[in-house]
Amino acid sequence: MTQPSRVIYLPPGVVAGPATAAAQPNAPVGSGIPFDRTFFEQVLPQSIGAFCSQVECESPLVEVLTADGATHLVKGISGVSDAWVALHTIDAEHESTVQVFIPYQTIFRIAVHPSDDRRHHLGFVLEPAPPRDPK
Repeated sequence: MTQPSRVIYLPPGVVAGPATAAAQPNAPVGSGIPFDRTFFEQVLPQSIGAFCSQVECESPLVEVLTADGATHLVKGISGVSDAWVALHTIDAEHESTVQVFIPYQTIFRIAVHPSDDRRHHLGFVLEPAPPRDPK
C-alpha cells in the first residue's frame, strides 16, 4: 500500500495544526506552527541578541533540533520562505559550513547557549561579515 507523497509523518505526541484559517475562525493569523518565517526573520535574531546581552557572549551556540533526531549547530540564517528556512550549519568536528534547508514542520526545539571559548568556530554570527574584496 503506497502513501500519498504529501503525507508528513509526525513523531509521537505531535499533532498537526489546522489545515486552513476556516478551521478556527477566531484564531490569530499565522502559520499555526511555532517556528515559522516570522520567527526566523524577527524573533530569533532579536532573542539571540538579548540573550547575549544578559550572559555576555559574543558568539552563542544556537542549536536547531529536528524531528529526525538531528541537531544542527547554526552559524547563521541564509534564507527563509513560507515553507522552509535555509541555515548555515557547522559540524562540531569540522570547521567547514554546510547550508541546509529545513521544513518548519520538522523543527521541534531551538536552544541558545553561551559562547564556548574552546569551540568558538561553532558560534552563531551576530554581525554580518564585511563584504569580500573582489580582487
